[in-house]
Amino acid sequence: MNLLHPLHLLRVEVARNRPGLWANSNFIHEQFHGKGWEPEVIKCLCDGKWDGPVWDVGASLGRLTYRVAKFHQVYAFEPNLNSLQFLGYNLLQSPGVVIVPCALTVDGQPMQGTVHPDFLAPPTGPQVMTLSLAEALQKFGRPGIIKLDVEGGEYELIKSDLLIGLTLLIEWHREVPRELPHWTIETIDDYHTLLRPKKL
Repeated sequence: MNLLHPLHLLRVEVARNRPGLWANSNFIHEQFHGKGWEPEVIKCLCDGKWDGPVWDVGASLGRLTYRVAKFHQVYAFEPNLNSLQFLGYNLLQSPGVVIVPCALTVDGQPMQGTVHPDFLAPPTGPQVMTLSLAEALQKFGRPGIIKLDVEGGEYELIKSDLLIGLTLLIEWHREVPRELPHWTIETIDDYHTLLRPKKL
């Protein structure tokens, strides 16, 4: 019994992975990337006068979430089972953030997840829960803006009528559209556009 206790403490310490948490912390990230990986996106989200919370869909490790949460309430959607540990750790000092450990989808059906730290790798993990757009809107209310960075899933989500009338900031993973029926398109950088609802 006495031997099991130190073994348990060792197991917990390894699980905490302190060097990994430190290396992936917002403190370290800000030292090397003062303006962030995507400064134009951060500026747009932080400076915007949004009529409601920011939905950070595809929050990953919380780099952008952490910065935006200094100015707005944020719902951080992230299904990657590996990223969630770092996301939680990085948002300890962000009381205005709600972590939603789910993908945002059109239909809300479970999907194959991943435990791989490389979010570009094919999913090889267990099935994970998702929230449909309808469920998320009912649960969290109308967002001021939705930031979508969902590794190609944006092309399916943008087809949903439930997004009509909402402001979106999208990272496009293939072609960047030049025209959309329900939004005006403002270029943020080479991969991101701000979509504002067209006035009827």
